[in-house]
Amino acid sequence: MEEAGAKRAKEMKKILVLLFVVTVSVKAAYADTWSCPPEKDYFSDNKLFVAHVTAAKEETKAKLEVFEIDGPERKPLWQCTLGNEGGPGDVFISDDGKHVVTVNECNRRVHGGFGDYVVAFYNEKGIIKNYSLEQILRYPEDIDEQEFKKLTRRSVSGRSWGSQPILLDEYNGELYFCVWLRYGERWLAWEVNTGNEVRINDKMVERWNEKGCLWAREAGVKSKKYCKLALQFLGRFQKPENRKIIESFLNDKDFSAWYRGRFGNPPLFYCRSSNRALADHILAEWDGIPTKKSKLPDEEYHYLGSVKGVIKLSEPPKEENGWICIYLIPGTTNKGKWYLEVPVHQLTAYLGKYYFHNCQLPGSDVPFTIQGITPGEYWIKAVWDKDKPHNFGDNYIKGPPQAGDYESVESLTITVKAGETIENVIIDCTHKVTNGTD
Repeated sequence: MEEAGAKRAKEMKKILVLLFVVTVSVKAAYADTWSCPPEKDYFSDNKLFVAHVTAAKEETKAKLEVFEIDGPERKPLWQCTLGNEGGPGDVFISDDGKHVVTVNECNRRVHGGFGDYVVAFYNEKGIIKNYSLEQILRYPEDIDEQEFKKLTRRSVSGRSWGSQPILLDEYNGELYFCVWLRYGERWLAWEVNTGNEVRINDKMVERWNEKGCLWAREAGVKSKKYCKLALQFLGRFQKPENRKIIESFLNDKDFSAWYRGRFGNPPLFYCRSSNRALADHILAEWDGIPTKKSKLPDEEYHYLGSVKGVIKLSEPPKEENGWICIYLIPGTTNKGKWYLEVPVHQLTAYLGKYYFHNCQLPGSDVPFTIQGITPGEYWIKAVWDKDKPHNFGDNYIKGPPQAGDYESVESLTITVKAGETIENVIIDCTHKVTNGTD
């Protein structure tokens, strides 16, 4: 009897341990959590009204307060509670201050298209109407699960579906709330007064496409948050003014560098401009050039070029070894004063603490790739800013290499052509600086 009891106790212990492991695994799988949204102001387009949102807490519901702006003062107009579990991801207020529309959910557990208040309409009397994402996309009534998944993207704790451009538009005496369905590439719209969904006709589509392009050209491309969405939207409508803006991003100056050496991948320093890459891809589709999906760091370019090679160092780099910098300098630049202006095309990597964490360490010969290069003639300069104080960094150069640093001394010249990659470039960065620039 005692033996049977001991056996049962042992089995129960195994079950408890298994349950613990499963519980921990589930928590780990849903670790992509979000902080509660802060108190925030949302202004009407005419800047005469403001909606102030206070997120829900354990003891209080989310709160909406609407004010009229009168010089430095805010005059209270109306307020109500919101249905969000935490707070809305975005808020839109009409130009007369009478209507507010909230979009998405944002709380500690989820973000984006979850809950019953993915889109909700309010006025001074409170909630008018609210929708879940399933209701918005008519799932499962009108579309199946496969189509629903095509219209959304899901992370561990979030769902995305619609994005900018989002408009409040008065048309034929009716105020509409319009959302561009990002993955479905079409408009959704509701009457703001009633919260009812709208049957959209061709004239509405034409009107909102133009308004969307206007937003993208004037505000979207200037926003870090929405720039890429704005470029993608402009690329759908082949107008000269849209192309001109997209082409301007082929000259974007924002380059970022990474080190690849995890998951069995060989060591590689590489840099790219995400805006340049997107502009190149949009223009290729515009011009009917066959494109293929490519993964980093092997992107395909048609209007820009790339350079691949190896930078030779005096010894294998380690963490806390300063900066490794590779610059493509326009051929017309004075070589003796090259450091007076930061070159647009640059690969700058700071070897700080944990830089090589969980990565395969490089040797003294490190492969590199620089992508999205404007066609033209360049000469290459490399610096290993090894010792402090550092003169080189991300988008700044304080002066020439100093004693203890290493640099390249040969003026290697290359000619970059659109749609081509220059390979097997060797940069010798083993010359040690002993007293300023040698």
